[in-house]
Amino acid sequence: MRRALAVMGGLLGVLIVVIAPGLAQPPPSVSQIVQKMKDALEPARASTRTLSITVSDMGDTQKFIARQARKQMPDGKRMVTVMMEPEDVRGMAFLVSEPKDPTKPTVMWTYVPFIRRVKKILAIDGFQHFLGTDFTYADLGFVRVHKNYKLLGSEQHGGTLAYKVDEKLPPPQYYYSHIILWVGQSSMLPLQRDYYDPSGKVAWKREVFDSVSTIDGVPTIMHAKMTDLIENTSTDLSVTQIKYDSEVPDALVDPTHMPKLADDPAWQAGATQ
Repeated sequence: MRRALAVMGGLLGVLIVVIAPGLAQPPPSVSQIVQKMKDALEPARASTRTLSITVSDMGDTQKFIARQARKQMPDGKRMVTVMMEPEDVRGMAFLVSEPKDPTKPTVMWTYVPFIRRVKKILAIDGFQHFLGTDFTYADLGFVRVHKNYKLLGSEQHGGTLAYKVDEKLPPPQYYYSHIILWVGQSSMLPLQRDYYDPSGKVAWKREVFDSVSTIDGVPTIMHAKMTDLIENTSTDLSVTQIKYDSEVPDALVDPTHMPKLADDPAWQAGATQ
């Protein structure tokens, strides 16, 4: 009898081991999803890259080339973008600083060679269009982490199992009423963002991320397209020459250095190669 009970107990243990891994796991919280997406999209490792930006409007196209550097500083993350081509926009720069303290707002600066002045961008001004593209300054900044996210569930999106999330922008960021985004469950990278107009009823813009490559061990988005669904314009953003763990000098992400940024020798000395 004891032997029979022992055998039954052993079989029960095997069944538990076999069945347990197949049990459905509860989904992560929406705050965990957003944080994992942010970590995947914005690795803390210093990096440099080249951006090709192409604007399409009624059959006409305009192309820009920019260099970008990202670095984790003691006070938080910084990302700077400087225009290199065409010549009439060369030197224009955009710098974003995200404080470590989540209660403090993101700070942005711009530099326009024509006026020779570094200007801090107010929160609401962050929704101005960047160089006439379909991206605003805020669209090109860091992922915002706040409490106004809601998990809508999981679904197939373009053949990929994804989390569907609704982001309501906190005041005073009312340029969009809310954003619906899809995050790949395996990569935790964004797949698509739909931006809604202030009424909350009309999809205004759509951003699609459709190319990912592993660079220096980091899955990295290589192409994104922002489409204005109302104006029927679009902007493609392609990324090349990505390098992680680059030597990014502190000066490269310092707002006081922005007037000299385009001619900084770091761009030619291998920091962006």
